[in-house]
Amino acid sequence: MNQKTNFIKWLAVITMTIDHIGFFLFPGVMWLRIIGRIAFPCFLYTTIQGVSVTRNFPNYWLRLVGTGVVSILVTSLFGNIWNILFSLAIFSLSLYDRRFILPGLLLANFTEYGLYGFLLGWAIKITVDGNRWLGMALILLLHLPEFGSVQFFAVFALLPFCLPFPYKLPRLPKWLGYVYYPIHQLILIGIGWYL
Repeated sequence: MNQKTNFIKWLAVITMTIDHIGFFLFPGVMWLRIIGRIAFPCFLYTTIQGVSVTRNFPNYWLRLVGTGVVSILVTSLFGNIWNILFSLAIFSLSLYDRRFILPGLLLANFTEYGLYGFLLGWAIKITVDGNRWLGMALILLLHLPEFGSVQFFAVFALLPFCLPFPYKLPRLPKWLGYVYYPIHQLILIGIGWYL
C-alpha cells in the first residue's frame, strides 16, 4: 500500500469517527458532521485502491459484505439496514467486473448512500485514473444538488485525492478497518445511553 492510500485510510477512519461522535453524542454540533462528510469519499478511494491490488477479489468482497451483515446489528438500531459496507461492496463489484455497472446502479438505490454514492465512486475512479479534470468536474456536478446541505462538504475530499502526500504514517492494519466500523458505533451508542 502506498503512503497516499495509507493516509487516506487514516483520514477516512478519523473523519468517520468524528462524524459518528456528532451523530450519536452531539447531534446539534454541525461542524462534527461537516468534517464527517470527508469519510465516505475516502472509503470509496480506498475501495478503488483495494480492488486494484487485491490478489483475491472474492475474499475482499466477502469481507465487505460480511462486515456489512455484522454491522446491521448496530446500524439497524438507527434505521440503517443496508449500511455503507453494502454501498462499497456493490461499487467494488462494478470495479472488478464492468458487467455489474448496470445492476450496481439499480442495487445502489437500496444502500446507505444510494445512487449518489455509486456515481461518486466512479467519479473518484476517473479522477485517480488520470483524467483528473473530468473526474473533478463530475464530482462537483454530483454535489450541485447538495449545495447548501451538509453533504456538499464531501467535495473537500478532492484535496487529499489530488495533492501529493510524501509523509510516512504507521500502516493501518487491514482487519482494523473492518472491525472498527461496528465496534466504534457500539461504543458511542453505549456512551450515549450512559450519558
